[in-house]
Parts: sequence; C-alpha cells; structure tokens
Amino acid sequence: MKPPLASATVRKFGLKPRAWAAMLLFLLAARWLPAAELKQETLRVWDQYIQALDVDRETRMAGNGAFLLVEDSPDSQRRLQRNEVVILNRDPHKVPQGMIHHWVGAIFIPNVSLDQAMRVLTNYGSYGELYNQLLKSCSVLEHKDENIELSVVAVQKAMSVTAAVAVDNQIHISRLDSKKVSITSNATRIQEIANYGQPSEHPFPEDRRPGYVWRAVVNERLEERDGGVYVELETVALSRGIPIEFRWLIKPLTDELPRKMMVEMLNDTRAALSNGESVASN
Repeated sequence: MKPPLASATVRKFGLKPRAWAAMLLFLLAARWLPAAELKQETLRVWDQYIQALDVDRETRMAGNGAFLLVEDSPDSQRRLQRNEVVILNRDPHKVPQGMIHHWVGAIFIPNVSLDQAMRVLTNYGSYGELYNQLLKSCSVLEHKDENIELSVVAVQKAMSVTAAVAVDNQIHISRLDSKKVSITSNATRIQEIANYGQPSEHPFPEDRRPGYVWRAVVNERLEERDGGVYVELETVALSRGIPIEFRWLIKPLTDELPRKMMVEMLNDTRAALSNGESVASN
C-alpha cells in the first residue's frame, strides 16, 4: 500500500533539493540520548515502506497517474502557479524501535526550460558554493553516464547543538522524455560525526552512534510545462525512535525544524534556477 501524505501546508519561499538536511534533523538531539542500535525488524519495515514508494514512483513514471505527488492535492498546482512553495508532510511513521520521516516539497520556476534546470541541478561540483549554509564539502567520486557517486559533509545547528554527517550517495538520472526527468538518490554510507569543528572531532563508533541517520532516500522529479519547470523533492529518512522521557524536548525538532529546513532548501534552489545559466557555466 502506498504510504499517504497526510497534510499540506504552503509557504511563500523557494527550493533546494537533497535529503542531507532531513538527515541532520535527527542528529540535533544526540547529546541528550544514549546510543541506539538498528534492529533487523526496523530495517525490514523500512524496506517495505521504500518498496511501496518505489512501486508508486514507477507507476507515475509509466504515465499511470500524475507525475508529481503534489498534483494529488487539488489546489497545489494553483498555489505553485502563484509562486508559492507547496510542502506536504505526514507525522513521523512509527516502526519497531524507529521512525520514518517523509516530506515532499515542490516549486514552479517560470521562464526556465528543463535543460536549463538540469544543467544547474546536476552540476554537483558547485553544490558546496550554491548551498553553503548546509554543505561544508561536496565532491563527485564518480560520474558515468546517468550514474553519479557523490560524497558530502553536511552541518546544521539548533538549540546550541551542532549536527554533522558525512554521506556517500548513489544517484541515478532517468530522462523519461523531453519534458520529464526523475532523479533518485540512495545513501550508501552515513557517518555521524561527533564534536564537529572542534579539535576532538571524530566519527561516532558504529556501536555508539546516536541513531538519527540510519537510512535515507531522495526522489526528485522535474517536469517542463506551463511555461516553466516544476521541481519536486521527496525525502524519506529512517531514524531511531524517541524515548518517552525525551519526547517533550525532541518533538519540537521533529515537528518544526524539518519545515524550516525544507523552506531554506527550496529558497536556495529557486535562486539557483533563477540564475541558472550563470551558475551552470561556472
């Protein structure tokens, strides 16, 4: 069964794609919680969730149903045409000893072609400059045809806590036709970093990880029509569960911070696409 997206909210901001910001959310409360271990039952439910999303994505790519998820909401396209960002989210989905966090954001960029948008959004070597508030480093490990291996270090701060994570991603680009592109990104290595930016900075040992970034997947969809390009970003992440005694502290992070971070991501991408030709040529 396809997991539903329960609610829609709208902000008048811009867009920046990728899941690293979503991952960082779960690191921000690490100092208050003990280490957590990823259980096989947790991983099994995660795999089932992602398989359901994959079936839905392939169905849409085949032309059965709307290509963009936001089109399932009746008023989303009208709001996008008004230069608004549409954000869809569902409450964290509880799984055995874990949580799945699922967000979708979309924006419409007028007077931009799909080719122009792709030149910007696939210029991964420039991401460290374009998205410098989040990414401290970004490097392409391998680029072969439509497959890219990317390594990034992303950092975020909240409530005086600095969260940092190093992630290797496998990215695959599928050009469905002259007007539609689907981009998938799977995190193949996620390394949480302790004491980032300090002399004592070091990777968390595997058996002492906070457990806020176990798995992450991104599905990105671009469609050219209506005199511009629709860009949709879907991020799905698996984290540890929140112990009852800490929910009062961490729930505001899981409720509000993802929305704030998504808005910032959308803003950056709007700016990048609006200046697409100069950015892509750098």
